[in-house]
Order: sequence, then C-alpha cells, then structure tokens
Amino acid sequence: MTDTSSAPGGATNTSPAPARKRRPPRRVEVSRIQVLSPAMRRITLKGTELEGFAPEAPASYLKLIFPEPGQSEPDRPLPDAPRPKSMRTYTPLAVRPEVHEVDVDFVLHGEGPASTWASQAKVGQVIYLMGPGPGYALDKTAAQHLLIADDSALPAVENILAALPASASVQLLVEVISAQEERALQSPATVSAQWLPRGTDHRAAGLPLEKALRAMPPVPAGTRVYLACEAAAMRRIRKLLTDELGINRSQIVGRGYWKLDTANHPDHDYGED
Repeated sequence: MTDTSSAPGGATNTSPAPARKRRPPRRVEVSRIQVLSPAMRRITLKGTELEGFAPEAPASYLKLIFPEPGQSEPDRPLPDAPRPKSMRTYTPLAVRPEVHEVDVDFVLHGEGPASTWASQAKVGQVIYLMGPGPGYALDKTAAQHLLIADDSALPAVENILAALPASASVQLLVEVISAQEERALQSPATVSAQWLPRGTDHRAAGLPLEKALRAMPPVPAGTRVYLACEAAAMRRIRKLLTDELGINRSQIVGRGYWKLDTANHPDHDYGED
C-alpha cells in the first residue's frame, strides 16, 4: 500500500508505508472454562507471556493458533512465517494483566478448528495468541448508540457496552441460534436489548436483524451505529441503514466477522466496498 497523504509544504508523499511489525506469539494455556449458554463457551487463557498484552480500545482483536490434527499443542509460529492454517481471529473479552489472563468467548457452531477445539477444551491445553489488533473508536460523547450484531460479535458488543458512560442510551439487536442463548449483559449505560433467534441454518444470517430494524421506530439523529455480523449480511444491513432508515454513512462502523462458506475470512472487512 502507498501513502498518498499530503506531506509538509503541499508535496505528496508516495513512499511505501513501513510494514507493521508483527508482535511475537504468546504461549498460553487454558485455566478456566465457563458454559455461558448451549452454544457459547468462555475460555480463560493464562501465561506469563501475556505480560504487556493490553488492548487499547473496545472490540479489539487477537489471533489464536490451534493445534493441527495429531498435535497436542501447536508449533510456535516463526517470525514472518506464512499464516498458520489453524489461526482464527477473536475478541479479547476481559484482560487481567495483574494475573496474566484473558477471557475469550467461542461460539460452538460445529465447524472449523476453533469451534472444534473449544468444544473439547480442557484446563492445561496450550495454544498460541497474537495481538492485540485495533478496536472500535468509541464516541463517548454520543447520547444514542445502536449496536447490531450476531453471536460471533457478541464479545465485541460486550466490550462496547462495558466502555459506555452511564449517560448513554443503547438499542441492542443480537442475532443468535436460539432463545436459549439469551443472557444478561452488563453496562453502565441504559440498554434496551432484543435477542433474535435465527435457527441453525447459517444461510439465514442477518435476516432477523433486518426484520427487527424495519420494525423499529425512527433512529434518533446523531446515533452511533456499530454493525458486526456475517459479511454479506453486514453489507445488506448497512445499505438498509443508509437507504431506508436515513442514517449517514459517517455514523456507521461495519465489521464482517465471518463469511458464509469461507474458512479464512479476513479480519479487516469493514464493508466499505
């Protein structure tokens, strides 16, 4: 990528931007497992190599590297080596630097190395962690927030809810597999939540969210929108927000957390194409 921003004096700087240095992988092990709902597990990862791990914003991300078939633990990734096939992107839910711990929530959707690993995870198992990556630039001065997400983005939503001030008001739409996934979410803000069962057919991704949005009262002017779900659904919903509900594009932050029939969807899909 080339930096084409204006340099001092009005000249254009066309020199390549320096490559971002990859942080070294951190060896961590499972220290606790909590069942949050039939399809959600909260797994606490711990290790002295988490020293200095400090996400700077809510809804940031990390990358987890899982064992390949036949391995008891993954190989430590080498600097600048190709991306491991079993690496997946997740949101750090809670970080406790004083005890070198981080909580990560997993949706057990029955597909892929992460879900497979989480469904059988046991205390003491080892994986590798990389990151953190950037998060959501939360506008704490905004009075109104609309959070639209499916279960894959629920940890990011919880990050945002925890960071909001008590003066904020939140409308939350969460698409989940079934009504059994509903649980209490904590926030200093005033939150009105709708849990929207989708069923197990992933091809219905986003449809309950779209239906709920069309049934809502008009969105107050100035509302900040965080939208995170399946990539194609995110684009459809983004268009619905701007074209039908009259929300300015500048008020919306979109994230494609996963993509139907795609194993390695990139973690930088913002839906602005």
